[in-house]
Amino acid sequence: MWAVQIVGSLNKVFTQFKDTWGYALAVLNYRQVHGQWKSVTWTNAQVTATAIAAPEAGGSIEITDILFTALKTSSGTVTLTVTDGSNTETVVTFLLTNEAVRMTHSVQGRMQGWRDASVKYTVAGANSTGSITLGYVKHDVASTEDYSVWNSKR
Repeated sequence: MWAVQIVGSLNKVFTQFKDTWGYALAVLNYRQVHGQWKSVTWTNAQVTATAIAAPEAGGSIEITDILFTALKTSSGTVTLTVTDGSNTETVVTFLLTNEAVRMTHSVQGRMQGWRDASVKYTVAGANSTGSITLGYVKHDVASTEDYSVWNSKR
């Protein structure tokens, strides 16, 4: 039998599971419970803005993790953006002309976009090769703001 007292709003999810040693109670946050991921790869070509993660209608995407790798090239950049078609914000731009790039980042802040905004990547410059893995959580309409509200809070 489990007895749990919750004090305040912990933003946690209590999950009971069974393994070879018996039952256990895990305390997880919503990113751990509802997190998803997607990976994209490109080779030797320019890529126009292509969606990695798109929200449900009226919802938003929260970025939780970014893993990026790319080989050095004579001229190339890769840009990760959040856009709804009308408003676009750059998350990060990688310059590939000096050396190969390897980056992993676990986002500790709440990097949540606005209503109907997708996470997209763009590859500019010739002969670049690399991949992006994006961890994210999809938020519903109730926990999503319009761009004007989102923009005023930052």
